[in-house]
This record gives sequence, C-alpha cells and structure tokens, in this order.
Amino acid sequence: GSELIAHGAKEGERSTMADGGEEVEPKYELYVRGSTEPREGGSQTFCGQGKAMYLNGDTYDGTYVEGLRAGKGIYTFKKFGDSYEGKYEENRKHGFGKMIYRNNISEEEDPPDENAPPRGGSYLGNFTAGLRGCAANVNPDEAPSEGTFTYVNGDVYAGQWREGKKQGKGTYTFAKDGTQLIGEWEEGKITSGKWVFPNGTFYCGKFRYNKPFGKGVWVFKNGNQLTGDYVQKEQPTEEEPPDDETAPRPDPKII
Repeated sequence: GSELIAHGAKEGERSTMADGGEEVEPKYELYVRGSTEPREGGSQTFCGQGKAMYLNGDTYDGTYVEGLRAGKGIYTFKKFGDSYEGKYEENRKHGFGKMIYRNNISEEEDPPDENAPPRGGSYLGNFTAGLRGCAANVNPDEAPSEGTFTYVNGDVYAGQWREGKKQGKGTYTFAKDGTQLIGEWEEGKITSGKWVFPNGTFYCGKFRYNKPFGKGVWVFKNGNQLTGDYVQKEQPTEEEPPDDETAPRPDPKII
C-alpha cells in the first residue's frame, strides 16, 4: 500500500538562544514604512507597519504591536526560500496563514543528502503559537485547528491539526493512485476510519502506522463484505536507535 511521506519542515523564525536559555531575535535593522533609514533601537516599543532586514538574509514585512510581530505580515526565509503570509501574535505565527516550503539551494549551501526526501509543499490554515493547528491539550473540535497541507509529491491532507501534527478528523489523498485515508488521526497517523479506492471499494476499521491493523471489514463495489483481522509483522532493521531517547523514531517497515 501507499505510505505517507514525511517532511522535515521546521516551524519558528530561526530564533537563537541567549545565555539564559530564552529565545532572542536574530540581529536585524527595522525600516519604518516611508523611511529610508533604519529605526534606532530596532522594533522596541514600535507600533505600526515596518520591514525588518535580518543579517541572516530573512525579511519580515508587516505589522508590529509594542515591538513584536503581530497582526498581518509576510516573513521570507533566506535558507531554502520558504515564506509565510498570514497572522502573527507575539512574534509567532498565530491565526490563519499560508506557509510555503521551497528547496532553493544557494551556491553557499551544502548540497542536500541524496537519500533525503524531496523538500517542498504548502500549508494553508490555522496556526497556534507558531505551529499548525491548535495548542497541545486542546480538543481540535473546540479551537481553530483546520488546515490543508499539499505535499511536494501532490498528496493532500485536509483536516484538523494539533501542535503541528495531524490530530482529529481528516482526509489524506494520495496523488499516485487516488486512494484516500479518511477518519480519526492521532499524532500524525490515522488510527481508525476508511481506506477508500476510486472504484468505490473501501476498508473500514483500525489502523497502525497508517496501515490496516486488527478487526476490520472490506466493502466491495457490488455490496459484498469481507470481515476479518489484519496482522502486522514488523521487519528487522539495521538502523541504530537515535542517541536522544526522546527523539521520535521512524515507523518500522511492516508486512
């Protein structure tokens, strides 16, 4: 069956860490709209429209409230050429917006890993504190959590998100064969619902690692049904476990 493509798109505005462990803005110059000279003191206490030119090549053009990015704005990342257009609150993406992931490699950048998945895609929907969807420990049905991610290979997920991952109700459509995974998602993976084929045949039941698992039923186009259980057999891997025990591990290969 088809497998979901993982993409390592990072959230946030490339903040650096101060000695005390708190996030601080990278160095920049702020140009108030209509002025050709940088504002003394940067964005401190500033309210209004301005454009920040960061030393790392990033730019932000939008609204500031009391020195912080707030309201509507456009942030463009020098590395890869990613861009975000939408709402901000306290320097982070918050509200409705569009994030576009690109793969523009400059001559100064190291060439990408040949084995790495292709980078790209776009997300249109809600953000909370810089991440897709609603905040942690919030029911996606009770907060703005909807969003659509279009992947670089043409796949599309439309549904609910929480803290940057698919969570709640959603539909993932595979561009390659037109099949769909429709149902309940948790931590980025479907847990129960339907696997639907273009000819009308579908599987309804439980899932693990985005594949059928446990009790379920196949319903065929002519109305016939086949009920049974799916058993998943994990395949051994030679990959070493990550050094960081808290780091998420990739799904095992299964039959």
